[in-house]
Amino acid sequence: MLLIYLPQKTPRIEYVFDLLFKHEWEIEYSITHEKQAFENYPNEKINYSNTKFNNEFFIRSHSLLSENFIEKKNILVEEKQHTKILFGNDDSCVLGFDIFSAVFYMVTRYEEYLPFAPDIYGRYKAAESLASQHNFLQKPVVDTWIDIFKNELQKRFPSLEIKTGSFHTIHTYDIDIAYKFKGRSLYRTLGSTGKDILKLHFKNIFERIKTLLIIQKDPWDIYENLRETITGNKLNSVFFFLLADKTNQDKNLSHTNNRMKKLINNIKTFSKIGIHPSFSTSDFPEKILIEKERLEKISDETINKSRQHFLKFKMPDTYNFLISAGISEDYSMGFPEAPGFRAGTCKPFYFYDLKNEKATLLKIFPVTCMDATFIHYSKISAEKSLFAILNLMKEVKKVEGTFIPIWHNNYLGENKKWKSVHEKTITQTKAYLKK
Repeated sequence: MLLIYLPQKTPRIEYVFDLLFKHEWEIEYSITHEKQAFENYPNEKINYSNTKFNNEFFIRSHSLLSENFIEKKNILVEEKQHTKILFGNDDSCVLGFDIFSAVFYMVTRYEEYLPFAPDIYGRYKAAESLASQHNFLQKPVVDTWIDIFKNELQKRFPSLEIKTGSFHTIHTYDIDIAYKFKGRSLYRTLGSTGKDILKLHFKNIFERIKTLLIIQKDPWDIYENLRETITGNKLNSVFFFLLADKTNQDKNLSHTNNRMKKLINNIKTFSKIGIHPSFSTSDFPEKILIEKERLEKISDETINKSRQHFLKFKMPDTYNFLISAGISEDYSMGFPEAPGFRAGTCKPFYFYDLKNEKATLLKIFPVTCMDATFIHYSKISAEKSLFAILNLMKEVKKVEGTFIPIWHNNYLGENKKWKSVHEKTITQTKAYLKK
């Protein structure tokens, strides 16, 4: 049993201790506020306070975890042990920084509760983040800090048994628009054809005719290929379905469409499925439950997985809305315009509601990268995108984390180069999984 001394236990301290010791390492620990009991304890122990006693494992504490309010912090970003750190302190601290405060600040997305300049959709921008401003967004710093901590603990306490993690991958697919041409009403088909005529998009017109006459397959209908890839490689995967009422940002087939229903029930035979809450659900949360229940009715399954459309969410409101709707796993934690580690980690963790100062049972699965980021935001080639994706995967492997890319059926269906990126990414994940 690991004993930890601290002057006062708070919800923030309890959350971050559980994150590291209970969930990450599966270590039993207890807390004491008594100096004498701590000094007399004969086994592994950590002093987390502002006062060093003797030759114990000492981590000097910052005030962050003893607070119950949110305020702007003037955080100095430094470099120690070849990684960027937050909340650095003096050399009397074994690690040279308050790891508990640093981890808490990153995974709770503390900075996203502060005033910020949103993008055109009201989202928190990558450029606003400490990670982007100090060039560590593409590094899972939280997991690196935890590995450093583990190594130092094992040096001091060789008999301490700490669980070792392993590399995982979850390939995720957003079905924003299931088919390019199939399944549309006559009204929508004629309207789309008229727009293509006005814009001189004759290729679309010819492809639409050939698809509707069953001369060729719909360009975005790649589901049988995905089935073969996922089952053949024994991949963990989740498909997220947009089942919103039609808007300018939500353009999928209707949830009442028989072709859509058939697709969902086909995919659930080889993959897990989840809801893709629509663009406006961060402002109109009642829609989350409506859309989730549509997917449950179609699939005859209880749905507990979710990813926000456009990766649009507000801290902490959207997560609390998801919890109220019965969601227990969310896959939205990533920046739409920049790949990397928005929360500093590539491992699932439980959401902490800073506004109400409480831990929750909503598990966050951080996104590593998204095809649309490279195509629409970075505007770089498929070849350069693959290089960036493989580098990110390498970072995930270093800390034995979970690599979670987002793919879209339309990009994989119409762009042969992106189909190749998808295939080569899967090949590399398989190689890492065998190691």
